[in-house]
Amino acid sequence: MSELQIDILLIFIISFSAVLLLYIIYIEMRRIRHISLIKEIISSKYDVTNDLLSETKEKVENRNILVKIEDLMIRAGMDFSVYIFIIIFIIFVTILGSSFSLFLRHWSGYLIGIPFALFTFNMILQGIITRRRKEFNRLLAVAIAVLVKMMKNGIGFEQALSKSIEVSSSVMFKELFNGFFKEKNAIGEEEAFMHLNKKVHSKELAIFALAIKIGRASGGQFSNTLEKVEKTINYRKKMQEKVDVVTREGSFGSYIVVGIAIFLYFSLNGNFDGKLHTYFMESEWGRFQLLGIALWVFTGMIINKMITKVDK
Repeated sequence: MSELQIDILLIFIISFSAVLLLYIIYIEMRRIRHISLIKEIISSKYDVTNDLLSETKEKVENRNILVKIEDLMIRAGMDFSVYIFIIIFIIFVTILGSSFSLFLRHWSGYLIGIPFALFTFNMILQGIITRRRKEFNRLLAVAIAVLVKMMKNGIGFEQALSKSIEVSSSVMFKELFNGFFKEKNAIGEEEAFMHLNKKVHSKELAIFALAIKIGRASGGQFSNTLEKVEKTINYRKKMQEKVDVVTREGSFGSYIVVGIAIFLYFSLNGNFDGKLHTYFMESEWGRFQLLGIALWVFTGMIINKMITKVDK
């Protein structure tokens, strides 16, 4: 192994060991505090009720954090333990923080790399959730169109809905609605729709569920109500596609600016016989400056994306 590979491996081992050590210390401190609480209860030095309530509150707060993480995982379609998710998160933050520290050859790289890793991880997770929701909305519009056509031909709503899901080519879409059908028979249609919406957070699904509820309550031509819903959802889908095109056009300008900056760096470096590369890569302050420039450009790209992004 080269010296660089050995340094990377050692930094990763040290970082992971530090995280593990902090976790062990935290568990040990909680155990000591719990033993101390028991001793205080036995000796009756202070009100037992207040201590029990405070400990219960702490457990509820910790549980709320896990529930929030599980909610994000469900919306992202991640079907594994929340503790595995936390381990992946810790490894991601550790590797990115170590990479910054290795590049700067200074421990302060962790102070820059860890917040950057937190932001990047959240951005990736939100991107997965958004892409999954958009795919669901697109497939839902197709399924509703098939549903309306089948009901116009005299097929009942339940059978037509089931068939419109079966013809979908998306495994994700089928799995979500298969879970919906199972829950509908057990807890009712309205609750099943609420559980399904928690997995995708789709306004289109909420409109569809509301139309079904109104159609069942009002009677009459149920297919006519769903046909109006189909037109509304198709219109929303087309508008979102147009917005996505405009957003991509706005983001493309940022990529061009970044490409020009990289091109200028290598061009100037060639014109000055590698002196630019020598300063930015071999001097300590040069590496800090280069990282600062890169983070500044990255921040500009994110701000530009937030400004141009329009999500209906």
